[in-house]
Order: sequence, then structure tokens, then C-alpha cells
Amino acid sequence: MGKKIILFIFAFCLGGAALGLGIGAGSSIAMHFLPQMEISSDTSEPAETSITTVRVNPLVVPVDTQEPSFVEIIPEAKAAVVSIHVTGPMGHSRRDVPGSGSGFIFAEDEDFIYIATNNHVIENTNSILISIDDTAQVAASVVGHDRSSDVAVIAASRAEMEEIDVPFAIARLGDSDVLRMGDSVIAIGNAMGEGKTVTRGIISALSLNIEIPDRRDRLILDVLQTDAAVNRGNSGGPLVNQNGEVIGIVTAKLIGSDIEGMGYALPINNVLPLLMDIMETGSVRRTWLGIDPEDISEFIRSLFNLPSTGVLVRRVIDDSPAEEAGIIRGDLIIQFNGRRISSTEDLQAALEISRPGDTAVLRIYRDGEQMEISVVLGARMH
Repeated sequence: MGKKIILFIFAFCLGGAALGLGIGAGSSIAMHFLPQMEISSDTSEPAETSITTVRVNPLVVPVDTQEPSFVEIIPEAKAAVVSIHVTGPMGHSRRDVPGSGSGFIFAEDEDFIYIATNNHVIENTNSILISIDDTAQVAASVVGHDRSSDVAVIAASRAEMEEIDVPFAIARLGDSDVLRMGDSVIAIGNAMGEGKTVTRGIISALSLNIEIPDRRDRLILDVLQTDAAVNRGNSGGPLVNQNGEVIGIVTAKLIGSDIEGMGYALPINNVLPLLMDIMETGSVRRTWLGIDPEDISEFIRSLFNLPSTGVLVRRVIDDSPAEEAGIIRGDLIIQFNGRRISSTEDLQAALEISRPGDTAVLRIYRDGEQMEISVVLGARMH
């Protein structure tokens, strides 16, 4: 299971408060070489006054022809990215204030183009305008959004897009499951609300859980970490690999005087099914196991000689996937599809990246023994 990080600052999209903080993408790792050193002795003087000198000859750093260049792929990738400008109430204010964010076109039909973004970019807004070229704007409407995963889909009229005569593209989507630490990426977004810019970095970490406190409750998101420079307005924009494919949605970053280059993106493989659900139905089909889980204290684990990890099944809901699979009250769920489960947050994160209809293999501790139980996950609308 990914390590947990408390996300101290998470800006929302309206007004002077930082709208969607984004995360960026890709810089390649430079190669460093130790200089070649030549040591010589000056023998013109008597031995007792001899001086040994050191001459440093820096080695030439060769050009790595395999080093990725984003110059060729940026135009196509950028054509799928939209700048988002919104208005809506901020805090206790009754008047509308402006905000900004980013998104990318991921689907289309005869009537609309569909844009992926963050929930916090468009939540509680009264108007949404999008732009491809940062000049001509068209209105967009909310198709649906999901707060717990921080994703949303907005749509713009295809006819209006064609009327302003600005070319656009459908983003090519990549595979976030094959990413490696150190892979080069770029972030494209409406930084500071002043138009699209590109920043470059690498994938700094994979499969992290971040916890975001807000005015209502906590959000726990499964994310990638990147070190690319990002600013408010980048939220909702794409994180793009060296093939020009979207592999993440910029969603948050850490801010502080002693923090640099810690941005986060939702992996595209995790959120694409959610985006498709929203586009087709206006809401997300949430994966359902059908239990009430409970965390266990270290004292209780020690007292009853329980494993060091695992979540207690406090109740099994009638006619649920868990009941049908044979899970019972008192079971300890240790793993979910190979992911270590140490808390209810871990279990929720594992469910978030699963889909209704998937078969999950749960490792269970029961009566002093471990066993595996296969569960066909259900669905509930959210």
C-alpha cells in the first residue's frame, strides 16, 4: 500500500484563493561525470621545495540521443487542453468571484465535446467558460462530478466550438500502470489563469495516498507524485508522458517555505472509468463490498494476538457481495488484490481503483488462520 502523506494545503478554484493547484510533469535526469584528473610534479626545483599540482580536465558530457524531447508532441497534446474560467461564490461572500483551472478533451459525440477536470475546479460555480487558444471562449456546462475522487466532466457544444473555428484534438490516453519512478513527464495547464503553459519534470513516486482535509471532511486520493513546477490554475490539466499520452490529472500540491516540487496527479487508469460513468450517466457507479469496516488498535492486536495489519469486519450487509462470497463478522481483511490493508482508508483506496463487476481476491484472517476469498464487487450510484 502506498505511503500516506497529509496534504497541508489544497487550494480551491474560486477567487483570490488559489484555484486548483496543479501538478506538473517531466524533467529528465542529467548525467554527471567525475572529472578526469591528471597529476604531475614540477621537478625543476630541488626535491625539498617540489610542488605537486593537480590539473582538472572536465569530461565532455555526451548528448544522449535517447533522451526524450517533448517539442514534437507538445502541439498535439496542447490542442486537447482547455483553459477553464469560472465564477461562483467564495467562502461567505454572496457575490460571484472569478477562478480558473484546466481540463482536457477526452471524448466527443455529434453534439458535444467532453472535458475532464477536477471536481474542485467546477464545484459550486455559476458559470464556466473554456478556451482552446486562450482567446476565443465558449460556455460549458457540468455533466457530473464526484467529490470523493475529485473528478468532474464538463461539456461544450460542438457547434459552438466549430463556430469559433479553433482547432481542437481529443487527448490520447496512456497507461499509468506502467509508469516508473524517473519517467519524464510534462504538465500542461492554465497556470495562474493566464493561459496554457508547459512545465517539465519526472515521476517522483508512485501509488501514494494523500489525505486532504477540507471544510466538510477528509478526501483520501491515490496519486502519482511529480516534481514539475505548477501553480494555481493547473488543477484538472493533464500530466503527459513522452509519447504525448495523458497519464494523470493534476489535482494538488504541497506548499510551504521548506517544500519544493511536491505535486500530485490522479492516475488516468484509476479515473477513466469514473469519467466514462459521469459522461454516460451523470454520476459515478461506486464499487460496493458490503461491509462495515473498523480499524483495530495496537493494544487489541496485541491482546488477541492478531496480525499487525488488517481491518476488522464489524458487520456484513445482507444480500451484499461480501455476504455472497462468505465473508463473516469478525473476519480481518489483510489484503485486497495483493495490496496490504492496514486501515479503513487503505480498504477504501483499494475499492476506489476497482470497478463494479471486478473479482477481488481478499486475504482473510479467521480463527487463527489465513485464507483467500474471491468477491465479485457490486455497484451503487453516487
